[in-house]
Amino acid sequence: MQITTVSDPGMVVEMDDEVDVEEEESPQSPDGGPKVSTAADDLYEYLVYTPTSATPRVWSGRRTIFSRPGDEAMYSCVNRFLEAINWVQLISWRNNTAATQTYSYSYTTGMTITQGSEINQGFNLGASYQGMSIGYNFSHRVFKTTETTSSRTTTVTVNVPPHSLLIFYQRRFDFRDEVTFICDAWGREWNIGHWGGYRPHTQLNTRVQVMAEEYFTSERRLLSGPGRVTTTNVARAPIADITRMRENVTRRAKDMLVRMGL
Repeated sequence: MQITTVSDPGMVVEMDDEVDVEEEESPQSPDGGPKVSTAADDLYEYLVYTPTSATPRVWSGRRTIFSRPGDEAMYSCVNRFLEAINWVQLISWRNNTAATQTYSYSYTTGMTITQGSEINQGFNLGASYQGMSIGYNFSHRVFKTTETTSSRTTTVTVNVPPHSLLIFYQRRFDFRDEVTFICDAWGREWNIGHWGGYRPHTQLNTRVQVMAEEYFTSERRLLSGPGRVTTTNVARAPIADITRMRENVTRRAKDMLVRMGL
């Protein structure tokens, strides 16, 4: 397989094997920009790569939902799991002529919450992705503003040689977040349990797709896979050492959970 990776917006991508225009599906994402392969990018054989770890927790942390110093506060404890790394086929060109054909193509980066968007009533989930660093295949990947809290569209120029096929892929990361909550009141922190009990803690699960800057072009279609990727796993987000039943936390904390659909 011939692979061309591009890190310059607007850079001409030249392939020696493919091009006529066959439209594929469009990606689910906002507007985005360009950039291509990273140090961990030996991942060019399959459409989908899944983690080798059974619990690929690649990021964790706390986010403030509200804070009244000296009175009360509420925090979310986020445990983030990598579910898959995908190559999304956006378009292909087939050139059946004897001359090189040139095309311009625009693709977009950005983040989409596919499940649990109600979390944004409590805190900005996208902001917790901005600048996030995860480890996979013994390298690190940092997520940019234009992949998380905003988006960018970039146009590249592609030259397709005579009598050839060229396929354009963009990388997408799929994540799952498990979010529990802490109420800080009466001089200490409390995990928020469920109605009438202490376990399990009240929890909101979200799923997120990030259309990334990485893309590449290939003269053949990738195998369906899945391939496997090794992740660098991190510890769980810190929680309190004691729990209150949900009905016994502060009114504001209870109201905030309701706003988040819980």
